[in-house]
Amino acid sequence: MSTRIIGYLTIDQKGRTTLPQRMREELGLVEGAQLRIEQTESGSFEIVPAITIPQDQLWYHSPAGRAMLAQAEADFREGRFTRTRGEAETRRFLDSLKRVGGAKKPAKRASKKSVKR
Repeated sequence: MSTRIIGYLTIDQKGRTTLPQRMREELGLVEGAQLRIEQTESGSFEIVPAITIPQDQLWYHSPAGRAMLAQAEADFREGRFTRTRGEAETRRFLDSLKRVGGAKKPAKRASKKSVKR
């Protein structure tokens, strides 16, 4: 793998550096961009664009979270899902997921003809 030098950075006495505008443009960096510095196995350093993940979303990026998502996508593709109609039915279904025993099919809606008034 060949490398290409984009530029040089100088660290000041407080440990700060500035990426020149030309370098930021070439790297596609905008104000507020976060960078992660990684050390490779060979000892060199790489600057990698990074995104901070809120702590409450870390599960999604974990192996267990990714496996759960893959299983959900497979279930959906194979028709294993529950469809609800309206807010009340959706709430009942979601509440059923919280109970021991897991999800149950949503209650059948009464037809308009059989509803007693």
